[in-house]
Amino acid sequence: MNSRHSTSRPSSFAARYGHALLSGVMLVLVQPPVSLFPLAFIALVPLLRAIDRDDIVLSFKRGFAAGVVAWLGIIYWVVVAMNSYGGINVPLSVLILLLFASYLSLYVAIFTVSCAYLEKRTSVPAYLLAAPVWVVLEYARGAVMTGFPWAFLGHSQYRFLPLIQVASVTGTYFISFLIVAVNGIIFSLWGRKKVSFIWTAVVAILIASSLVYGFVRLQHRDSEPLRAAIVQGNIGQDVKWDDAFKMMTVSKYYRLSFGLAQGSDLIIWPETAMPFIIERDIHAHKYVRAVPAMLGSRLLFGTVGLGADRKLLNSVHYVDGDGRTAAIYNKVHLVPFGEYTPIVSYFPFLAKITAIGADFIPGEGHRPIATDAGKVGILVCFEGIFPYITNETVREGAQVLINVTNDAWYNRTSAPFQHFAFYVFRAIETDRYVLRAANTGISAVIDPRGRVRGKTPIFTEEVLRGTYALKDTMTFYVRYGDYFIVLSLVFLAGMVVAGMYRGRGKEKAQ
Repeated sequence: MNSRHSTSRPSSFAARYGHALLSGVMLVLVQPPVSLFPLAFIALVPLLRAIDRDDIVLSFKRGFAAGVVAWLGIIYWVVVAMNSYGGINVPLSVLILLLFASYLSLYVAIFTVSCAYLEKRTSVPAYLLAAPVWVVLEYARGAVMTGFPWAFLGHSQYRFLPLIQVASVTGTYFISFLIVAVNGIIFSLWGRKKVSFIWTAVVAILIASSLVYGFVRLQHRDSEPLRAAIVQGNIGQDVKWDDAFKMMTVSKYYRLSFGLAQGSDLIIWPETAMPFIIERDIHAHKYVRAVPAMLGSRLLFGTVGLGADRKLLNSVHYVDGDGRTAAIYNKVHLVPFGEYTPIVSYFPFLAKITAIGADFIPGEGHRPIATDAGKVGILVCFEGIFPYITNETVREGAQVLINVTNDAWYNRTSAPFQHFAFYVFRAIETDRYVLRAANTGISAVIDPRGRVRGKTPIFTEEVLRGTYALKDTMTFYVRYGDYFIVLSLVFLAGMVVAGMYRGRGKEKAQ
């Protein structure tokens, strides 16, 4: 860390915040769609250089500045979703983005201030503190206030398949840990500081063993006896909920399915492909039920259901080969301010910053549904960005994972590409095929090693055909969850205690 014992401080904004802002820019570039993933291994070096253990407040400010730059570049699409399709005016949409980015930036600020404070109090060097502090904060971000586990540092490596196979044992947090650890070592070497040979060797061994494990694991391929047809209807968000276009929507999915989905074991339509309460519309329901019966297949599609007190449910229906609705899954983890308004009874004004149509209630559990094509774990929209949800549904018996989503909310921004990347990790973590049906893309077939077997562009109308297998294996990560976070906390606590004990020993010696 920069430790300045003189009273003089750099006065210009560039001198005080330049390194932090540079890290913020690189944190944007490592994520999709740019995906300069090797850059992740040096992205935090400038930020580490910007931390000043003798000025905790300045360290906090620099971390916050880096976070603001990073998050504005990563989630700028919030404005598009809120304004273009959520019915919220531009100034309020921008304000929501700024508030959200500021909240997320606090985690980066807490990272910098924690490293500065702990280094000052314990004399434990920053390159040892950085990795465990970072992953603990990533975990917190994915859990606090319903959680937002979006754009973890480890997610930047979704194309680096040999490295990320280890997620089947450790989860994605371990990959973030390795990246930050490398950043810390490079930072110290760049500043010509002493670096522990043991720590450097440990990090090198962890990376090398992860790569060896990954290369070995990638040699495996499953036989894929089942065929899926994923229908991407490309229904614009501006007409999706318009009653005048209801039959046009039904007809489009009907036409695409009969034209290109024949011969499939399972046909999949996206989230709210039928954007209305289908049981109330006899004619539409009749058309939909006819699809699997006439094609000799089964159909999984998103629609709207009715729950208690006539509240809406974001539902997925399974129609068997006889045209019967044999199973229904109702989305559990709803999107705050998109599908419901949190704590609105206490703060009624929050209803004004919630997107149109946000009146859904959650389902009852992340249990798979039994179908003639296996036990299917359903992930509706952003449910799939939460590792604990996929772990839970696999522990409950899911043999294949299906994500249905409607990313039309984000138009042609980076969000659909960022959202897609998470499912590479869900496939690896759980050792399951992931079949992804997105209204406007990206639809995909991803195998249990994270290999993308087929995918569509965004905003195209097409049918993606692919093969998959049902699996009953249980990875170490699925069995034991995020144990690595506990190990990180123990490691961090051990370093702090050892540092403080060593510091007291020095004081007594003096």
